[in-house]
Amino acid sequence: MTVAEVNAVAHAFHDGVANRDAAGLASLYADNGRFLPQGMEPCEGRQEIQGAMQQLLDMGASSLDVEPLDVREAGELTIEYGRYTLGIEPKGAEAMTQVGKYVVVHEPQADGSTRIVLDIFNSNTP
Repeated sequence: MTVAEVNAVAHAFHDGVANRDAAGLASLYADNGRFLPQGMEPCEGRQEIQGAMQQLLDMGASSLDVEPLDVREAGELTIEYGRYTLGIEPKGAEAMTQVGKYVVVHEPQADGSTRIVLDIFNSNTP
């Protein structure tokens, strides 16, 4: 997976949050992908991931900027480390920004696409 392809996935995350598109966000993951969000139970599979994404959007996630900092090939896998900035606008509360780091693992799929198989992130602040 090239750095340009990783950057395209980062842009897709940005657009998915901006468009409030939980299904579009979940489509970035493999059928058996795992999403490990901070403060939530682990999610496995697109249906659970879509539900978690919808929950995050419903909690006020309004913008997301993803910055890949290190992209490495490990056999067929691509491992990405980076930082993110998440804008949150909860209903009835003051808007805030969360900055944190993440690790994502991409894997080629049988259909020729490359999808996320593992995604974990957490905030830099408590």
